[in-house]
Amino acid sequence: MDVKIERDIVFGEARVGFGGGRGAMRCVPLKLDAYLPADAQRVSPPRPALIMAFGGAFHRGSKDNDAFTDGKGASTAVAEYCRRFAAEGHPAFSVEYRLAQSDPDPGTSPVLTRPDEIPMSRINPVRLELGLKPASPREMAGVMEAAFEDVANAVRFVRANATRFGVDVDRIVLGGFSAGGRSAMYAAYGKRVEVAAVVSLSGPLVPADADVYLASGGALPPLTLISGEHDLDYVVDFVPQIAARFRAAGRPVEPVLVPGGTHFYSAEARTADGRTVVDVIRDVLARVADRPRQTAR
Repeated sequence: MDVKIERDIVFGEARVGFGGGRGAMRCVPLKLDAYLPADAQRVSPPRPALIMAFGGAFHRGSKDNDAFTDGKGASTAVAEYCRRFAAEGHPAFSVEYRLAQSDPDPGTSPVLTRPDEIPMSRINPVRLELGLKPASPREMAGVMEAAFEDVANAVRFVRANATRFGVDVDRIVLGGFSAGGRSAMYAAYGKRVEVAAVVSLSGPLVPADADVYLASGGALPPLTLISGEHDLDYVVDFVPQIAARFRAAGRPVEPVLVPGGTHFYSAEARTADGRTVVDVIRDVLARVADRPRQTAR
């Protein structure tokens, strides 16, 4: 199916130059790219959609390209996932969020319950590569809070403009890679943005935060956790803990392992059950398409 791409759609604005609340802050536009089936606006009923956030340790990557390699594996850009699923008939959106270098305003609705315990084993090496001094967990917590809010606002924008994009608001899957996967989970479970399912490609959810969100009650969307066998230390550690917590709370969760995979694996990488990574996301969309029309809240 032909794909129509609408680039740089402004979905909101947010402040940068925070400076601990003392900086000369300014507002910047936040943008997303819409990957739409060519017939999206002519088809009834509206279709299940995919919203994806890019990876890059909250310091690099973009909605256009977050394909990275560690010399052993290489990730597929979230923009490419969006293009593929739009070609299969699903409206898809690659969204941006503020990065650490912009010194983003973290906002007033934090969802990280232990900001001094943010895992840093990936972040500070990336900062070193970029010529930046090390950051503290609390400094990075503020950056992450900004990203979570931006991703949540992107979802709210797509929902508000569902008719324009041919999107079924009851069948939106929110996902992302690495920092983007983390942002997707915190937007869905911390900020309770309304989506039907979440799929994270090597994005961590801190177990202590999951405990709070699961205990808070109400419906929560099913979670699919994709990760590499040799992923980042905290991803390897957190995934089984999160899966166990979701199961204990009676919440749907599906951990999916990429044998031999590092943090960077392609859409065609094989999972332990013989599917490809893109197949796993396809299955999530299929389950969402089959569910009764009732928005997760």
